[in-house]
Amino acid sequence: MILVVIIFTIDYPLKEKTLYGMYVNTNYKNPICCVEAPHEPDTLILHSNGDFESRFFGRGQFEISNGINPRIELHYKSFGQSALFSTYFSNKLFEKPKIILNADMNHVYTKIN
Repeated sequence: MILVVIIFTIDYPLKEKTLYGMYVNTNYKNPICCVEAPHEPDTLILHSNGDFESRFFGRGQFEISNGINPRIELHYKSFGQSALFSTYFSNKLFEKPKIILNADMNHVYTKIN
């Protein structure tokens, strides 16, 4: 029984074909908890060459640490200065990959393609 619970609740490393693509911001209307996350509709596109684009973050580069706890860092410009947003992926069995913005509020970017 414990093994079944573990299988359905752990995050799995992302396959390259599931990593890249378009992610949509969901649950962004929750109370604002962090100014570095978008609290408006947004789409984040991760390109296979390491570039990303988003209305909120603009254009920049990203880095992935894809292991037991897959992580992502977005490198972009904010008010003319270099900025960094670091977070992690949720990739559970039978769910679409998500980039977590605030786990407590279920504020995430959910992969749509």
